[in-house]
Amino acid sequence: MAFRILTLVVVFVFSLSLSISGQSGGVIAYVRGDTEIRTIEPSGANDRRLWTHPDLNEGLGVFGLAWKPGGGELAFSSAHEATSSLYLADIYTINADGSGLLKLTNPPDRSSFAKFPKGSVTVNITNYQDEAKGSNTFIVYVAGADDPQQIVLPPGTSKVVTFKSVADFGNHPQPVVAMFGKYRWFLPGVDVHAGRNVAAPTFVITGKGIDMFGAFRPVWRNDGSRVSYRDGLCIVSSVGIRPVPGEYSFNPFFGGKNPAGTCTWDWGPTPATANQVIYTENSAGSNIYQMTEGGTHPGTKLVQFSDIDYQLLYDLKWIPDASGLLYSTVNLFRDSANIYRYDFASKKTTQITRLEKEFAREFSVSPDSRFLAYERCPTADEDKGCDIWIAGTDGSKPHLLVKNGIKPAWGK
Repeated sequence: MAFRILTLVVVFVFSLSLSISGQSGGVIAYVRGDTEIRTIEPSGANDRRLWTHPDLNEGLGVFGLAWKPGGGELAFSSAHEATSSLYLADIYTINADGSGLLKLTNPPDRSSFAKFPKGSVTVNITNYQDEAKGSNTFIVYVAGADDPQQIVLPPGTSKVVTFKSVADFGNHPQPVVAMFGKYRWFLPGVDVHAGRNVAAPTFVITGKGIDMFGAFRPVWRNDGSRVSYRDGLCIVSSVGIRPVPGEYSFNPFFGGKNPAGTCTWDWGPTPATANQVIYTENSAGSNIYQMTEGGTHPGTKLVQFSDIDYQLLYDLKWIPDASGLLYSTVNLFRDSANIYRYDFASKKTTQITRLEKEFAREFSVSPDSRFLAYERCPTADEDKGCDIWIAGTDGSKPHLLVKNGIKPAWGK
């Protein structure tokens, strides 16, 4: 009898895997241990490493993934160049086989510096922080320099630092940044000249610095021409897929003032909705809106996910057929989080997952709109113990895909 039950269970799981892989197909990328990007088939087969870097570590690793519409290319946020970039984490792309690494924000990556002529830069740094609360040790970097430098600079003191080998990226400023943990201070930059030494403007370190100053949560435009991202304050920007070496650019995603609490947003998934954006705003209740790309808030209010101000979603995505959207949020007691579906035609909201004392957090929808892969975690904020599950977008047949995985991205 026990053998018969076990056989039926195996047949059921195998049939479900065949259904998902046969009808949805594609590949799911995910992050393990903050330090590696892996891919796996929806059936659970062919789990393999796609990309990693020796400078990744837990807490300063890979922060998000997104497949290019149509597949073939993966965008991700990574901190592997945290000490040699203006940002703590930057947006990169790689091909589906792990080749062709390209840095989109603050380009190029360090491996390309040898292609450029070199100059040197002198920086005069003064620490004006409060003596009782200030930092003593900083990592300082000039964009294009071969290596960062660590300096001891107590509050109230100054120091001159020279970078002897700095790539000249052309006739525009290259940023200078000082780092202490996850906090950063920066200058817009200095124009490096090959074969010469140039002095940067005086660099003043004051206040606490900017926490998590970087590029996180990549989101592709449907035509594959741009990738949007947010910084640590949830200010959304975008960048083209053919970046100019050494060029720092901020391209605001919204016209006018960035909406409050826009930590999750998504571009329209079809050619007809390519210029449409869904996003959150939470200054008067916590709501999801839709607007035309580049428009000003408020757009069209779609649904309120909380009547409490300043609430944030774990994730927000269009359904690929543009019939609605999915979002994940905590309950009133903040001891569980679940995924909900909002349909444009009926204007109704349906609960998809039904977790108790667990958290359905970031997720990704299959290209055929029938399934979703989602994080299932024991705590609200920690990544330890998270697994990736698959369920129908109607909530049916939830089952484990892979253990010890986060940030799923389902592509073709």
